[in-house]
Amino acid sequence: VEVVHAITADAEPAGLVTDEAFEYVTGCIVAAARHGPFDGVALGLHGAGVSESHEDIEGELLERLRAALGPEVPIAITLDLHANVTERMCALAQIVVSFKTYPHVDMREAGRHAASLLLRAMKGEIRPVTQRLSVPLLEEPTGLRTDQGPMVEWVRQARDYEARDGVHAVSINGGFAAADIHEVGPTVLVTAEA
Repeated sequence: VEVVHAITADAEPAGLVTDEAFEYVTGCIVAAARHGPFDGVALGLHGAGVSESHEDIEGELLERLRAALGPEVPIAITLDLHANVTERMCALAQIVVSFKTYPHVDMREAGRHAASLLLRAMKGEIRPVTQRLSVPLLEEPTGLRTDQGPMVEWVRQARDYEARDGVHAVSINGGFAAADIHEVGPTVLVTAEA
């Protein structure tokens, strides 16, 4: 494949993302998409960003990107295990793969997983969609450790489900309770055949 890199941006958890910063980063990505055509798009996102004007910045970015690309181009995203995954994000990205570890030691593995699914979708081998189940509770971030406690077994089960026919990725997101948004909280995502 030929990779086109639009922008890399990073921030430490803090207050709201300024509208200026959000518009700049989003604008770079959407502008790159308009220079297509592209067979697929992969984005490494966090999943818990909130800006001055948008409580779901990943969903807003994906909506603008989808408008530029059209409905058929597959989009794959990776997310932090602490993402607040919205319905909008899952409706706009066919492939969603979240980190399965906290502390995060599988970021590269999640990226490879998402990229391999994107390549298969681009070739027409799979037609994935992502389904989302939300859980109405709040969790503090350190309670989601994957080296001890209940997450050990839940992650094992997620990996077992990924071995089933037609199931491409299973992600358990704990959410980020410090983001005071409508769709805050834990989610389970399944990326599988449509």
